Amino acid sequence: MGVDIRGRLLDDSPGLPYPAAGPRKGPVLTDGTAAPDSEPAAAAARACSDDVVDGARARPRPRPKSLRLLPRVCRDAVRLVWAAAPRELVVSIALKMVSGAGLALLLLLGRGLMAAAVASAQASGGSAQVLPRVAGVAAIVSALGLAAAAGREVREVLSEKTARHAQERIIGVATAVELWAYETPAFHDRLVRAATGGQHRPIQLVDGLIGSIGAVAGIAGIVVALLAIQPWLVPFLLVAAIPLMLGVLKAGEALFGFHLRMTSATRQRNYVYELLTAKRSATEVRAFGLTGHLVDRHATLYDEHMAELRATARRRFRLAVIGNLGLAATLGGAITLLLHLALAGHIRLAEAATAGAALLILGERIMTTVMSVGEIYEAGLFVEDYTAFLEQGPSAVTARPHLAAPTGFARITVDGVSFTYPSATRPALRNVSLQIDKGEIIALVGENGSGKTTLAKLLCRLYLPDSGRICWDATATAMVDPDQLRRNVAVIFQDFLHYALPARENIGLGAVERIDDLDAIEAAAGHAGAHGTISGLPDGYDTILSPEFAGGHDLSVGQWQRVALARAFMRDAPLIILDEPTAALDPRAEHDLFASIRTLCAGRTVLLISHRYSTVRAADRIYLLNDGVIAEHGSHADLMALGGTYAELFTLQAAAYDQSSPHGARAPAVSAGLASRRRVRG
Repeated sequence: MGVDIRGRLLDDSPGLPYPAAGPRKGPVLTDGTAAPDSEPAAAAARACSDDVVDGARARPRPRPKSLRLLPRVCRDAVRLVWAAAPRELVVSIALKMVSGAGLALLLLLGRGLMAAAVASAQASGGSAQVLPRVAGVAAIVSALGLAAAAGREVREVLSEKTARHAQERIIGVATAVELWAYETPAFHDRLVRAATGGQHRPIQLVDGLIGSIGAVAGIAGIVVALLAIQPWLVPFLLVAAIPLMLGVLKAGEALFGFHLRMTSATRQRNYVYELLTAKRSATEVRAFGLTGHLVDRHATLYDEHMAELRATARRRFRLAVIGNLGLAATLGGAITLLLHLALAGHIRLAEAATAGAALLILGERIMTTVMSVGEIYEAGLFVEDYTAFLEQGPSAVTARPHLAAPTGFARITVDGVSFTYPSATRPALRNVSLQIDKGEIIALVGENGSGKTTLAKLLCRLYLPDSGRICWDATATAMVDPDQLRRNVAVIFQDFLHYALPARENIGLGAVERIDDLDAIEAAAGHAGAHGTISGLPDGYDTILSPEFAGGHDLSVGQWQRVALARAFMRDAPLIILDEPTAALDPRAEHDLFASIRTLCAGRTVLLISHRYSTVRAADRIYLLNDGVIAEHGSHADLMALGGTYAELFTLQAAAYDQSSPHGARAPAVSAGLASRRRVRG
């Protein structure tokens, strides 16, 4: 598995065909030269894209694992836990070793105690000779209890620190891969499995290793004792552990296969749960009376999960029964033989009792060891899946271009750009070409789904085009560090985030390096018309903008949009992209904003996306997108004179506002003409 230049996840299976780039000429720059070819980067992206599409659609299947993988997986898990909490790991191992050695010492002292007690009874002596041995045994029992208690507390800290470290590694990968990865179900499945397997399975594996070390230490001590008493018992019991070992390994594979099969269904169930419990969905769920339907859906998904889990549990239980019966039968047979030998006088009663106790402890130790190995193997399957996910982070960073991004431009050139989302069957953009000069206000208009927002995301370098190039002057954006490039773009999309943070941070996040500059934050809020609203909040700019937290306060949709605009104005970037920036504003606020847009963004370039054609009249150039292609472009006057789709749509919107205008009477005819044209295009 790897990551291509887009951060796409690569599977091992063949993929679906991906649109190839057609022939085109390179963009011409302001000085008349051709832009450098970014085709190697785009070619690398296209060459690796097929596997992702296929991996997003294929249902994951558990792959058979081999015990030969265990050393590598154990090494990875130990490295992870060591990186998270080295001191706690050492202490935990030491306490396990003490416990294991203490059990062996306790057994030997117990043997001596029993022999001393028998000798004292036969000699009709007092208890003076036995009491020191009793005190020693009691001291060891107390020490073992304290070691177990300390180990339990250390383990809690070790587990929490490991979970934190694993989560931080997951965050590192999730933020390193390109946005393209988030368009694939395969990435989301792997992300969920990494969160499940990475936060707790490594510590489970290390616990298994520590448990195995302690159990093996205990077994070694008991074996030494048995070899001194009745050596023929040792191989007897070790052979009996084989079926138990095979059973726990198969049980681990069954559980991993269950989680692998159920990843997608688990994500669906969690999504429905979120719809039923999250604030952002609570209003619509209640307004449409969806509670009962969603509760039933959640119950159905959980029933399917439980049915699969019960089937897996039954299989694992059958395996456990077979292994444990084999071990129990061997133990019973050995103890029966010991009793027979003791009663027949072939061995002393004290030796028989000690050997019987040793057998029972050894059986328990063997069972513990086998179970620990089973935990190691089971956890190792999840850890391998987790480490495979982590490998995408360095791959994504390596694949990412590291050339310095330009800090400004005289012209942005979009040449022959096409793009298709991984889950889509049709391109979102097809052979789009345009230019944006410094200081211009450029407008993108068109119906929903025409490709406006997609083009904006490509200009932000959130995605790479499948074919074509986007250049800032002579620099292709595909060839520079994307994070550096994005620092030169201020963008607010129509689905902007509502941060449950203080108002000052909601705005300051637009330029996080100046998040403590209250003067700049207030100035940005003033430009966006949000200063009055925020100042009137209970704690002003320190008010948390969410009712989910104590002292928090929510805003209206229009007020939130002003806050989002302030976030964009906060960033001193040469390119500002505003995607439907006034959709929730009232007509007066909308008019005031666009009347002052040139003043607010003086010296900067603005890309404006809007459905309201009246708001883009003052743009230097307007591009009308239709079905992923640029159908018309020019100034408002040029497009109105052209009498095409833009003129028709503008006339329709104007007529809707003013039925008394000359256009009002033409509205039905224009609507019919537009509908006819759409039928012809379709």
